[in-house]
Amino acid sequence: MCNRVATPHEDEIHGYFDKQEVNQSKLFTVEPYEQYYHTSAFVMPWLPFIGRDNDTRVAPAMWKFMPEKASLEVFKKYDTYNAKAEEIFEKQTYKKYIVPNRGLVILKGFYEGQEQADKSSQPYFIYPANGDLLTLACVYNDWFHHELGVTVRTFSIITTEANNRMAEIHNKKKRMPLVILPEQREEWFSDLDRKGIEAMMKPLPDGYLADHMVSRNLYKPKVNTNIPEILNPI
Repeated sequence: MCNRVATPHEDEIHGYFDKQEVNQSKLFTVEPYEQYYHTSAFVMPWLPFIGRDNDTRVAPAMWKFMPEKASLEVFKKYDTYNAKAEEIFEKQTYKKYIVPNRGLVILKGFYEGQEQADKSSQPYFIYPANGDLLTLACVYNDWFHHELGVTVRTFSIITTEANNRMAEIHNKKKRMPLVILPEQREEWFSDLDRKGIEAMMKPLPDGYLADHMVSRNLYKPKVNTNIPEILNPI
């Protein structure tokens, strides 16, 4: 599943949308957020995010989906970092949110591990081959964070079955995140019904994503991996 990512610098997001919106019909605002070279879903980081309610505003959101009445203490044991596309319309956690609350998390790329013959894991970094930023489909909810005393946006990354290359890398569970291409963004944010949403929740064809192996330090808890060098190929 997708639980480790790298985020772009704010300037990269501005540049990305300037290039995508060549006619400047939309002006994007980007609120401050912390850039990560490597972070894990398990620390519930705040990542750059766009929601349907304002598709020109990039703002930090917490990577762990929280339903309205959920307690963080109770919900910590549930994996709501990823939501399976095949289950999202049936699962109690997500089914009432997926139609109205679809969003995108904006990344430089994500990490996946390839299981080796000795059962160890070799991490790969996966990113758009053309150098663009990566936008992954999400379901979100605005949830009152009792510890902070404020309402925060929370999200889960939607996953699908893996394409051929991702099945080679993520060779144990054979899953991949749902990638929304630039030309699909308006459709993803449009007024879709269940049939329309399900039609978009398909594995990305091979070729759009590139990948390379990175250091196994990625998995060492006592090593600082939130550094530019963690992205380097080995």
